[in-house]
Amino acid sequence: MSTLSEKMAKRRMSGVRNSDDARRVARSQLPQAIFDYVDGGAEDEVTLGWNTQAFRDLAFEPRGGTWIANPILRTKVLGLDLSMPVLTAPCGGMRLVHPDGDIGIAAAASKAGIAHVATSASGFSLEEIAQTPGPQWFQAYRFSNQEAMKTLIHRAKAAGFEGLVATIDTSVAGNREKDFRNGFSYNMRINLANVVKMAPKMASRPGWVYRFMRDGMPFQLPNTADLTVDGKPMELTEMTRVGKDSHSPSWEDIAWMRTNWDGPLIVKGILNVADAERARHIGVDGIIVSNHGGRQLDGAPATISVLPKIAEAVGDDVVVMLDSGIRRGSDVVKALSLGAKAVLIGRQPAWGLAIAGESGVSHTLEILRTEMIRTMRLLGCPSVDHLDPTWVAERPLGRAVAARQ
Repeated sequence: MSTLSEKMAKRRMSGVRNSDDARRVARSQLPQAIFDYVDGGAEDEVTLGWNTQAFRDLAFEPRGGTWIANPILRTKVLGLDLSMPVLTAPCGGMRLVHPDGDIGIAAAASKAGIAHVATSASGFSLEEIAQTPGPQWFQAYRFSNQEAMKTLIHRAKAAGFEGLVATIDTSVAGNREKDFRNGFSYNMRINLANVVKMAPKMASRPGWVYRFMRDGMPFQLPNTADLTVDGKPMELTEMTRVGKDSHSPSWEDIAWMRTNWDGPLIVKGILNVADAERARHIGVDGIIVSNHGGRQLDGAPATISVLPKIAEAVGDDVVVMLDSGIRRGSDVVKALSLGAKAVLIGRQPAWGLAIAGESGVSHTLEILRTEMIRTMRLLGCPSVDHLDPTWVAERPLGRAVAARQ
């Protein structure tokens, strides 16, 4: 990064004090189609809205008259020693946001003392991402068939990923209508002719265009090169295509994973007790209560609303985590209070990436850490290990309505 670019990035980051700021500045850096791809949800975005509102509907019950000098955020999750109970979530298409892409997010996570969950739908090969220092898990899609999935998992094991995440809520891609309106659909291809055609829409973001062109216009999924008939990697948007096979691993696939993966096995996309208990019966180590950030089934419940009953059902047999809806450090504290051991965040790192690459991701992670520390101090809670349902009111004391621009 040139000195001028570094100065501009620092200037952009100086105005970012929370997730909303990061989203606003990222929007100024990205073409509308790329911004909507990261920001948007499925259909009417009902679940997307519920995810954040459900956190706002919860009230804290602080203990006054206390001074907590250094709240302890460090925790252990399935062999991971985390400086705070946060992981960066698997998100496809991050190399479109910034050339640092998945590697930039993984590097920032490592420097923050947390772990990254790499997606098989990344803009870099899983082997390239695995070379980033620090612990990482790998999220496996099924793609075209079971053999394709098995190939990815064998590669992930050889590359040194410590945990395996099976995402079960993507039998087909969600109906993200903004993407289709922006031409971001399965028949989209990135080539010079289409770039010229799209130029008027991108002209207002010359910095992004320059970085994208210099990075070789990446729009493919390198991990799929050995999974296709012609040996060519799938385009990112081909994951919206509806074929005869699900993109999600089945329960039979997960049973195969349990037999063939000797590290932590985690199922992502759990929204009810029945699925949580089925995962426990198979012998998984962890589950992630997730609705894919509101990007799959619109009308699925907010994750924080179903977390308590799922956590109660599996008890200590399975480590429970949560994603979808986390925007503040206080949201992390609420999730931990209601049964999660850690949370995963996707959009905040993406916004940081758009603002300033790897350093922007680091900035958003430290904002989250600072918010957690402040919240713990104001609660009078000395450690994340002390959090339980008594720190959160059973009923909301007020309903905050946040306008989303």
